[in-house]
Amino acid sequence: MPIEIDQSGKVEDTRKLTVVCFANGKARTLLISAKEKRKVLIVMREIDRPHKNFVFRIFAGLVFLLIKNEKIDSLIIDREYPGHEAVIRSILLSLFDKNKIKSPKVSFSQIGKKSKAHQEAIAVFRGERKPDVVVKANNVLDIFSSDKRKPRLK
Repeated sequence: MPIEIDQSGKVEDTRKLTVVCFANGKARTLLISAKEKRKVLIVMREIDRPHKNFVFRIFAGLVFLLIKNEKIDSLIIDREYPGHEAVIRSILLSLFDKNKIKSPKVSFSQIGKKSKAHQEAIAVFRGERKPDVVVKANNVLDIFSSDKRKPRLK
């Protein structure tokens, strides 16, 4: 059974938190606060010049942090960033490769409001439910670190 991924609160909206959720019978949510997102965005803007893919890198990184310990064959991600899905897929698959984890099949589709992933994500976003995982800026930056350029907070 494929896992569905949904997001509440866009990565680039630094006034609000972001919640990413997966669901496939069970559900798991990940939250990053607006303050922590601003920290990540500042560093990622610096290291990702001139490509301007930092928002998609952060989104893919949050998805990776959420699912990296799950056994997944297939992943359906809600169409949060139409036209940029190939970039997101590429970043996500490179994170799996870098961490020597078997990559799932990644596809994109409209998840819809009736999806358990959407319902769980919006409940955490609205404060009706606690998240399963809360990440800090360094958690996101660490998955993109390499020997050549290590993104760090200043």
